[in-house]
Amino acid sequence: MLEKSDTDVAAVLAAFNSKRLDVGLLVPTITGMQKSIMDATSSLRDYLSDNNFHEYQKQAQGPEAKRVKRASFVWPDRLEPTTVSMYRPNTKSGDPRIWFGKLKSYAKPHNLLAVLVHNEELYIINCSNSEVMASLASQLSPLGKIVSSQPSVSDPRVNELLEKLKAISSLGFVPTQRVGDTGVGMTLETLLGISANSSKSPDFHGIELKAKRNKKGSQNRTTLFSQVPNWKLSPIGNAWNLLSTYGYFRDGKLRLNHEISATTVNSIGFYLAVDRGQDWLTQNHKDLETEESTHVVTWQLQDLRNRLLEKHPQTFWVAANSRGKGEHESFHYVSVEHTSKPNVRNFDALIESGIISVDYLMSQKGEQRVRDHGYLFKMHASNFSALFPPSNVYDLT
Repeated sequence: MLEKSDTDVAAVLAAFNSKRLDVGLLVPTITGMQKSIMDATSSLRDYLSDNNFHEYQKQAQGPEAKRVKRASFVWPDRLEPTTVSMYRPNTKSGDPRIWFGKLKSYAKPHNLLAVLVHNEELYIINCSNSEVMASLASQLSPLGKIVSSQPSVSDPRVNELLEKLKAISSLGFVPTQRVGDTGVGMTLETLLGISANSSKSPDFHGIELKAKRNKKGSQNRTTLFSQVPNWKLSPIGNAWNLLSTYGYFRDGKLRLNHEISATTVNSIGFYLAVDRGQDWLTQNHKDLETEESTHVVTWQLQDLRNRLLEKHPQTFWVAANSRGKGEHESFHYVSVEHTSKPNVRNFDALIESGIISVDYLMSQKGEQRVRDHGYLFKMHASNFSALFPPSNVYDLT
């Protein structure tokens, strides 16, 4: 339901991330507000469980098993006492529900609500209220007091790599080690003494390296990771069936090169959808004439969350100035942004809100074979603050 939010989900997550606050998100619908009921989504259930507030998995169905706890609505200058009800009805397989007492006086349908557990207390934050969100910056506000109680985080292990990068930067422009888009990354790894391999592990003592060219006005997205779909759970069956069914001929090859998002249907009818019940991310196809939708490809969301954590425990996003073209191109590595462990709980929300999208890069290679450049999960670097805690930026020059 996050796609129905009347507020920018990425901006809200970035605001909480900047203060190192982990939250769960909800968007009440018109029907939900009328019936005083909201679905407790899988991500919210995980959040409440991880913070030892409530375990839906251990809760029986029926009104006698309902749990009611104290909670607070957050205003810029005060906390308003309320209650949170968590239950599983006898109907509909006991789908988990949640409701906040007096919510109708605090929020409207499609407002973005954040749920925050702090010191075993539950706080409900109306992120669509600009004054409430602005109070994050005030040490005297309820939110500001929670922020100020957070422990500081530092990690000195990056010094070795940072010094090596400064030494490389001092060389000025260095010739590329590979022609093409991947030259900027391959050249940096070569200078660092990292051998080329297909490992999914981080590149340098647990730190992932991502290098890119500095381009003025560039709107290119940054690749977070690549993850092959779960073909056993995918109705299309395999990569060849996907390419042969939906691909098109270009430059003498059957190809399928498309960006896919959860908020729009692309030119060939592809779009993403989060299946909360199955905890899946699906790529669907909408017939542009009949508007019928077909489930095509499946990823298990937990696999994607694990992949994100595996790939980016710490990451150096290195930027380089480039000159020349082809085999005559050279790079000067000038800056680095250091991000730490991502807030993986935000991943699903960023998919739903279209901030993270997927690129298919496929072409035919021989008879019924696919040349696959990855199923790339990407986002704009400008939205990193919605996924990663506050980063450090270094000028290597």
